[in-house]
Amino acid sequence: MNNSKEQQILPFEFREAKNREDFVVGASNREAVKWIDRYPRWKNNGLIIIGPNASGKSHLANVWQKKSLCDIFNYEDVNRENKDLLNFNNITIEDIHNITNFKFFLHIFNIKQERNLKFLFTSRLNLQKIKIKLEDIKSRLKTLPQALILLPTDDEIKGILLKLFKDKGVFLNEDIINFILIRIERTYITIQKLVSEVNNLSLKQKKNITIPLIKEVIDKK
Repeated sequence: MNNSKEQQILPFEFREAKNREDFVVGASNREAVKWIDRYPRWKNNGLIIIGPNASGKSHLANVWQKKSLCDIFNYEDVNRENKDLLNFNNITIEDIHNITNFKFFLHIFNIKQERNLKFLFTSRLNLQKIKIKLEDIKSRLKTLPQALILLPTDDEIKGILLKLFKDKGVFLNEDIINFILIRIERTYITIQKLVSEVNNLSLKQKKNITIPLIKEVIDKK
């Protein structure tokens, strides 16, 4: 028998909440949220949501999927010319900044527009920073509204921390949240990684999540 105080991490995790009411709304992402809430009253056929890694673009895409009944694809489907992209459904394509098959991307755009279908694109980069080598698709993308997600404010970080820990079945008090807040880098991916590392260490050591445990994780960085 293993007498170690450390607990093996089981391959189980609470399902991540991806409904509209679970999304933390603040100054950094309000514009993108308004666009999703406004659907189907869009004047254009499409929308581009631009934001950093782990900023909630996929969460909003899932919210829009429930409203629009769209199919969700990523850039790899475009690059390998997945014919399902040409169906009669609304679509989401994630991470368009990684697309290299611009001719097929243009074909998708034209087909969806001709059929008066709706499309949502997500990207980590502004259009100006994406190296698009086909002028036709570049000009079409520029006609679409672009909703930016910026770096989170303190209040948003608190909300994100509470949400991510809640996804794992953990509820933290305000003192612990404030302790994290003044020590963490203000990026979505850093917040996400910290929550995962803290939760894993808590399970491994069979300990509740406390300030000393969080400090142990932060001090290793």
